Amino acid sequence: MRITYPKVIQESEEELTSLEQRLRGQKTADRVRMLRLLKSGTVKSLKDCAPLVGYSVIQLTRWWERYRAEGLTGMLKLPKPAGKASRLTPEAWAGLLQAMRAGHIATMQDARNYLEREWGIRYKNGKSLWWLFKKHRVKWKTGRRRHKKANAEQQATFKKTLGTW
Repeated sequence: MRITYPKVIQESEEELTSLEQRLRGQKTADRVRMLRLLKSGTVKSLKDCAPLVGYSVIQLTRWWERYRAEGLTGMLKLPKPAGKASRLTPEAWAGLLQAMRAGHIATMQDARNYLEREWGIRYKNGKSLWWLFKKHRVKWKTGRRRHKKANAEQQATFKKTLGTW
């Protein structure tokens, strides 16, 4: 049995267009685009709509079934991500960044020790803490390497003896 999508979709085309523009850049915008294309009659079926939206027919069928069961708000609801919540609180993260900026933390082990000492957050290994740094897009900024036997006084006097070019 063929579904007449313009009759089944309750929202108007203008509502769907404005909602799609408001959600631009989010994952849910594609779901609204699917409904708008079906409501306007641009496409007649989910099979025709799939290439325009950029998803498979099976995925569009899942979205359609959710729309039929729960309406537009149910279809736009995103599931919560699976997994444990981070032990690192926003306050602890801010304190860690402040300590890093002050120069008290130079290595991942220093960061682990700081979090355990100051905030009571213990990480078993550096990999999990490294993942948090990657997630927050923090890059390790290190200075130029210094040789063990380098003498700052000798280098300064050498620089003074160089002439200007």
